[in-house]
Amino acid sequence: DSPRPQVLIFQNVAPFDKDVVQRSAISRRGRFELLRKLGIVSARLAKRVIFISDFARDFILPQLGIDAAKVRRIYMGRDLRFNPEARAGSDAIAARLGIHHPYFLSVSQFYFYKNFVELVIGFARARRAISANVELVIAGEEHEKDYAELVRRTAVREGVADCVRMVGQVPYTDLPALYAGAELFVFPSACENFPNILIEGMASGIPTISSNRASMPELAGDGACYFDPFEPDEIAAQIVRLWHDSHAREDLRRRGLARCERYTWGQTARETLRLFEELV
Repeated sequence: DSPRPQVLIFQNVAPFDKDVVQRSAISRRGRFELLRKLGIVSARLAKRVIFISDFARDFILPQLGIDAAKVRRIYMGRDLRFNPEARAGSDAIAARLGIHHPYFLSVSQFYFYKNFVELVIGFARARRAISANVELVIAGEEHEKDYAELVRRTAVREGVADCVRMVGQVPYTDLPALYAGAELFVFPSACENFPNILIEGMASGIPTISSNRASMPELAGDGACYFDPFEPDEIAAQIVRLWHDSHAREDLRRRGLARCERYTWGQTARETLRLFEELV
């Protein structure tokens, strides 16, 4: 027991998602179960529990066995370096990474529930109806090596290995330019709490299409268009529609920028401070 009041923040939904756990490799299920149990115990000991999305609160809270009165939802903020002006540096970053304009972008660490396989299949199907020189760039550390290899094999099987660029972990300082230089940002993950990556894509002034699962519709609102992340045909359809409709792309870009205005670290800090004051 701590002599000071404890406040717990839930960052990761995956250990509480039975579908994610069941679909994961057997060797990883034990880690998920341990994290879930530690989360439950920690939540019961804490004086306050913070969730960073309504989705996560509503999804995890029933599994905790705690009083809802000690729970708060506080959104995270956004990094102001992610903005349309960052496009000025996109040519240099693209040259450094060996990618070419135009490109679509997806950013996330490699875990199977990020649904990169479905994204590659959707991209391959969309490519038949769009300019053949478009590349799909996937940036992120390959934590699950076996899954990364599956994504590569899928690109080969679908005939798009020459235009799918898996560039690995990109330094954070380079990401704003990489985002801003993209023609389209695609976020196919099926399990998220508060995906900063989705906010960064919209804040960069890039038309954004996203998975319709988890917290994504809550956070992106009308600033993104949505697809079922397990249906490559839906991913392909959104890509093709936006590629051929410049007015829709511009409208989506504006709505994404407007949506991001609500996520500020100042607001996060003020709400967190008010929660701390409850415990004084």
